[in-house]
Amino acid sequence: MIFKYNSDLINGPVKPATVIFLTEGPNSLKDRPELASFRLTVQQLLATGSFKGKYLETLPLFFPDHDNWLILVGLGEYEKLSPPRVMEAGATSTQVLTSLALREAFIAIPSLPKFPATQTMELTVQGARLGAEARYNFKTQADQPTNTLRVLTFWNADYLSSIAKPKVVISRAQMAAEAQIQARRLADLPANHLDPTAMAEMAVNLAGRLKLPVTVWDENQLEAEGAGGLLAVGQGSARPPRMVILEYPGGGRGAKTVALVGKGVTFDSGGLCLKPADGMAQMKTDMSGAAAVLSVMEAVYNLKIPHKVIGLMPLAENMPSHKAYRPGDIITTLSGQTVEIVNTDAEGRLILADALTLAQRFQPDYIIDIATLTGACQVALGERCAGLFTDDEPLRNAILRAGQLVGENYWPLPLLNEYEEELKSELADFKQAAGRPGGAIMAALFLRRFIKPNVSWAHLDIAGTARKNHKSPSGPEGASGFGVVTLLKFLCTI
Repeated sequence: MIFKYNSDLINGPVKPATVIFLTEGPNSLKDRPELASFRLTVQQLLATGSFKGKYLETLPLFFPDHDNWLILVGLGEYEKLSPPRVMEAGATSTQVLTSLALREAFIAIPSLPKFPATQTMELTVQGARLGAEARYNFKTQADQPTNTLRVLTFWNADYLSSIAKPKVVISRAQMAAEAQIQARRLADLPANHLDPTAMAEMAVNLAGRLKLPVTVWDENQLEAEGAGGLLAVGQGSARPPRMVILEYPGGGRGAKTVALVGKGVTFDSGGLCLKPADGMAQMKTDMSGAAAVLSVMEAVYNLKIPHKVIGLMPLAENMPSHKAYRPGDIITTLSGQTVEIVNTDAEGRLILADALTLAQRFQPDYIIDIATLTGACQVALGERCAGLFTDDEPLRNAILRAGQLVGENYWPLPLLNEYEEELKSELADFKQAAGRPGGAIMAALFLRRFIKPNVSWAHLDIAGTARKNHKSPSGPEGASGFGVVTLLKFLCTI
């Protein structure tokens, strides 16, 4: 899909279609310079109640004399406007365009003083791209969803003249959305199509195409290095584990080094501590963290991010067999620390432990891991907010700010030192897990054991947000690609 930019104020709807956004209420036309050409038409519609501007309300109007469409999309009450709502409205616009089988359209960036103009443009573009994407499936080609939409031109009135390089803003937002879509596709792949070896090969192919350094540790190299956490989780499967290290050199003035670590359990049965059958099919998305990191690495290259970025993806399949690791086992991690296994279904923290240890060899300024780690975080925060753990306040604020800008929600959760008592072991350096209370905090505290003092590290628990359990304009049910655009915004703003 081609995204274009036009800075001229259009005199009325143009062929074949123009999309405009309206808020709800008596002030829906106030301070909206981009609506000047449509004011009379919109006033009549509002007066008759044909359109109210309710959130995600739509009204396509066809003008046969001019052979064009005017499509109205509601933003809802101005007071309730949020970045996710602006993005969903942008997604709704392209869904309407697709339903009308249109090939191209003009979309007016709404003037919303509540947000910076650049943010409004990014959210609208991001949403428009996400809304145009249908979920990939394995049906026969004849049953595949089709999308005729090929060209979107974004335009604005004078109020957006303050945006520096609007074409660059649009391009960046589109690339971020493309990366999120790629992460969704990866995480939606069935486990028989994406195992650790297959995902490692994808990373190698991407590195070859982009000419980036890549290293893959197979089971022999993992054994030689002493990566006991990753080996333990993967040993119950016939599909061996892998550790992928993908490097983007960066090199701009004042460049930072950022290590991104993504949990990559390509299927999680729970191991010997077997999960219930209900919902197990969704465990193919337990590699959503690794999918996010791989997709971010490609976008980092396309966006020419000035910083050096290291993408680390520990990949394993957690399966029950006569070779599987057991509760009561004691393993030695890459850090040299020993861990007493309590629950084989708390496997993500084990593979992350080795990857976090490895990440510190690159002496990064920041380490951020992203993982579908604990059901406890999902229970605490639901499906639209991820947990954020860090002792570094500036890093916390930077991630929160990045999430706010792109419409992804995070909530800081505490790393309470008092809870570390629960991880004490009589037989090893510490236990892998404690009881159910405070499960998300316990998991984060476990990970912190592998972070050296004075290393700036943050942990994103996306267990609740990695899947969409309901359809929305910005995406179908399934993998969400959550975290991708936040990480990219973070890398663009540090």
